[in-house]
Amino acid sequence: MKNKLIIGILALIVIACGLFFAFKALMKAGGEEVIVYENKVVETIDAQLKDLPMDSIRAKHALIMEKSIDDIQSSIKKGELTYTELTAFYLDRIKSLDKATKGINSVVEINPNAIALAKKMDAEKPSVSSPMYGIPVLLKDNINTKDMPTSGGTFALKGFTPSANAAMVNTLISNNAIILGKANLSELANFFDIGMPSGYSSKLGQTHNPFDPLRISPQGSSSGSGAAVAANFCSVAIGTETTGSIVAPANAQSLVGFKPTKGLVSTEGVLPLSSTMDVVGPMAKNVKDAIYLLNASIEDTSKHITITYSANDLTGKRIGVLKTTGSEKIVEALKKAGAIPVELPLDFNPDSVTIIYQDFKNDFAAYAEKCNAPIKSLPELVEYNKKDLDRRAKYGQGLLEEAAKMEKFDREKVNKIVQETQAYIKKIYEEHKLDAVVFANNEASSVPCIAGYPEITVPFGASENKEPFGATFFSLKNDDEKLANIAYAFEQSTNLRLIPEKYKEVIAK
Repeated sequence: MKNKLIIGILALIVIACGLFFAFKALMKAGGEEVIVYENKVVETIDAQLKDLPMDSIRAKHALIMEKSIDDIQSSIKKGELTYTELTAFYLDRIKSLDKATKGINSVVEINPNAIALAKKMDAEKPSVSSPMYGIPVLLKDNINTKDMPTSGGTFALKGFTPSANAAMVNTLISNNAIILGKANLSELANFFDIGMPSGYSSKLGQTHNPFDPLRISPQGSSSGSGAAVAANFCSVAIGTETTGSIVAPANAQSLVGFKPTKGLVSTEGVLPLSSTMDVVGPMAKNVKDAIYLLNASIEDTSKHITITYSANDLTGKRIGVLKTTGSEKIVEALKKAGAIPVELPLDFNPDSVTIIYQDFKNDFAAYAEKCNAPIKSLPELVEYNKKDLDRRAKYGQGLLEEAAKMEKFDREKVNKIVQETQAYIKKIYEEHKLDAVVFANNEASSVPCIAGYPEITVPFGASENKEPFGATFFSLKNDDEKLANIAYAFEQSTNLRLIPEKYKEVIAK
């Protein structure tokens, strides 16, 4: 009898613990805490806006809010707007709406020279220039900049300023884009702890989704880049993707997110997670803007992408549709646009986590040595964080600790996973004579990410839960231009991008 009583009590304890952890999981899934750590964003903005006529600049909101790059450049060409006013407008919104109490908290650093650069663009204004001339861009805070810190979201690197820009930053600058600042990210590209919410970093705190800040996750790891574009804190932004880190925040915030073929944009000077999969790519409100930013990031101009399709050019295109929740809506939209959807089972799930564990430790050490970072290895970072876990690893650092312990590195195993994934894509392409493949949100993003193939998310309205929803297309290696055109045609035939209603005002009331 006594033994039965003890067993019964233990069973109740187990059930109670299970309910507790289930409740915790639900709470994390439903929203994130308001956490903002000390930063110098407002101070850096104030120093640049103090002598500018902000009332008259705010009055030009109709020329900027939700406008495409083509629209903005047209207004500037007509003399209705200047690059200085455009840059100041974004800085003002960041101060008022991103850094307000219970703000979005997407921006972690501001370029102290942003307004000076914009004034220079206004003074020079060549007759022929890149579409990105004078356009303010935010960079994810794992991309090296020599005039702002690059932290990867860590407390340990919060003040680390590299001596040189990442290669793609120099390419952007050579195309006369204005680097406005840095966007927050899920710490270390979301490979820190399984309990850490998307959009959280030990450097800045929690980034929120402007569509419903305390209910809908911003997704990650390019959380801040996505939130900032959606809330009109910049024209466009740069993210990075290992497995879903561009397309997930893009579909969660009704944006276009483009992960190009691996190698198309340089990753030199980008704090890595996996050299096998890491890619740099654009996030924007529409496909054309994403392509403008992508082209301005590609050093080899012969590989620039041109949009030639229209809404009617999906006619006859064979699009494989991986069956997932919500994919039936995509099938109907493709049929309506004249495409031929080919429904396919999602029966292939390649192992991206093994690749990350194989790559992360060595890749981080190589980056730290080359860039002279103050922390030289993952084991050193783990020990540094242990000295103040409440501040440096609020949600734990389980994934980081496991990666730091890795000793057995098997390149052949990694290559096998990549080859099997590429073979799967080749098989479905050849069997069904496909032009592209599409799936809902980021449900199958590991497939093109492991293969190193291009992938692009297009806004596709809302889910049944009234959350932004995306259609994510991918194609074969170096098929970026065809994929971009298919995505553009789909976008033009559907026009289902959503706007976060709470962030339509010019400044906080």
